Order: sequence, then C-alpha cells, then structure tokens
Amino acid sequence: MMLLVVVLSACAGSFDASTATQFDASSDTAIVLVGTSVSRPQDKGVGVVRRLETYWQEYDPSTLRLQPEGESFLTRVSAGAVSDPQYLIPTVSVLQVDPGSYALIGAGFPHLMTLYVPPKDTMTQRDSRGRLQSWTHTVDPRRHIDPEADVDPRGNVLFSVEPGQILYIGHFTFEKWSYIDSLRSVDYSLDEEAARQVLEGFPGISGEMITLDLQNPAQSVSR
Repeated sequence: MMLLVVVLSACAGSFDASTATQFDASSDTAIVLVGTSVSRPQDKGVGVVRRLETYWQEYDPSTLRLQPEGESFLTRVSAGAVSDPQYLIPTVSVLQVDPGSYALIGAGFPHLMTLYVPPKDTMTQRDSRGRLQSWTHTVDPRRHIDPEADVDPRGNVLFSVEPGQILYIGHFTFEKWSYIDSLRSVDYSLDEEAARQVLEGFPGISGEMITLDLQNPAQSVSR
C-alpha cells in the first residue's frame, strides 16, 4: 500500500508535527495519527485547490455535546495543480494536539464540506426532492455547525487522547458521489504497520503507539 505522510498547517488546538518535534510520555500534549483518503477525484472544473480535509472538535464526554470554546484540529492532504491527486492515496497525518475528547464534525473539499453534526438552524435547506440538507458550502465547517451540537457514540466518529499518548485512530476512506464533491459515507480500516512506518520519520517522537480500533474500542499497544 502506498502511503504519504502529511505535515499539517496550523489550526486552533493543534501544532505542526515535524521531524524536529520532541515528544515523550512526559509531554503535556498528545500525538494523534489519522489515515485519510477519498474514493474518487474532485469533479472537473472545480476552481479551488484540490485537497481533502477533515475537521475535529472537542466535545464533553459527560454531556455528549460539542464544546464551543474547546480545542479543534484538522487534517489536510493537498495535491498540486498538475500532479495526481494525493488524496486518493491512503495518507497518514501526524498531529500534535491538546489532550481531550474529539468528534469528527466535517470532511471534504474546501468548497464543499459534508457535516457530521447538526448545523445551525439558519444553515439548513431542502433539496429538489424536499429532503433536509445541511449547508455544506464552506471552507471551515465550524462556522456552520451548531456549536453545542449533540454527538452520538453510535453514529459519530469519537475518540479521546491523554497527555503523553501516541494514538493511532485508524484510516478513513471517504466515499464521494460520482456527480458532486459531497461525501456520502465513510469506510473505516486499520493499518498499524503503515502508522508505524510513518512514525519512523519522526525521530523526536518516542513512546508506545496505542491503536484505537473504533469498531472494537479496546486499546492495544503497537510500538
């Protein structure tokens, strides 16, 4: 399997992971590894930078609600104007994040994000068939979600990470409709070997990698 490692742009609550990052079990932050890809390229004629992004927002496990003032982070897999879309290739992103509990709130391409939590009341519309849709045309879905939206452990992608942990939460393949850039579903899998290979490129990050299988939440040590 071909894999790429992505160094992320700065986002609230997260820090660029680089080969110079120094991290061990005594750190007050955490390392999160997330695999992403999308099933097919963007539609032709889309005049934006081609990239796949996922957005994650902190939530309160006791109330199962997003925290409006909580931390957040994103993953970003970009492709140049003339190169093949890298977001079609399984890609492991390495992030240094604040400890906490996080929910996947949106994913997709910058001009068209699919939301995974309820939108604000003013951001809903009916499609041609009368179905209620969230307002997805957005660069940053945090502008359009209900800031205190409920999350459902049975339907949302959720995880928690503690200080000093190195946590691999799996790989997410987002299935894209053939005629629009909106995402329709998410396939989940694990590739611990790929995650370990990526970590080898970060010599300053030391410690045991924990795998969180979201289909079987028991954690296991991988490194």
